[in-house]
This record gives sequence, C-alpha cells and structure tokens, in this order.
Amino acid sequence: MEHQDIDKMKYEAAKEHVAKIRKFGINVLVFCILFLFLNRENIFQFNEFNFGFGRVSIIFWIWGIILAVKAVKLFVFDYDWERKMIEKNLKNNQNGKL
Repeated sequence: MEHQDIDKMKYEAAKEHVAKIRKFGINVLVFCILFLFLNRENIFQFNEFNFGFGRVSIIFWIWGIILAVKAVKLFVFDYDWERKMIEKNLKNNQNGKL
C-alpha cells in the first residue's frame, strides 16, 4: 500500500513538473513574439540588429530576467533535486535529527 502511495506521489510530482515546463515554454514563446513585434523597428533598423534600450526594452529586460530565474528553478533545481532533498530530510527525521 505504501509503495502505491509513493508511486502516485511521484507521478503527481512529475505531472506537475511537466505542466510547469509547458507553461514556461509558452511564456518564452509569448515573450519572443511580443519582443519581436513591439521592437521590430528598433531591431531591424539600418539592416543590422540593434538591441538598445527602446521604448519597451526595460520591460523586456525585467521579463527576461524573470524568465531566466524561472529557467534555473525549473531545470537546475528540478524534480530530481527536490526529491533528493525530501528524501534527505525524511532520512534525517527518522534518525532523530531535525
């Protein structure tokens, strides 16, 4: 019975992780589309790329930083890292340590 609960817990955690990755991918796609649409004159000015601070550029810098932080959280501190930390804490709690 306990093994089934653990498998169900792992499945739910993996399902949630995949949903977060999907949401992140959609956010990146929306970011890219809006960035290109709103900065098309600034980017393709004089037949060369120009990524200077335009009228909406600061918003996109902030949004880009937020996306980068989310990427690190999703792909560096992912499900396996979280699972290992939970198992480590459970092991410490079983040994009487907090």
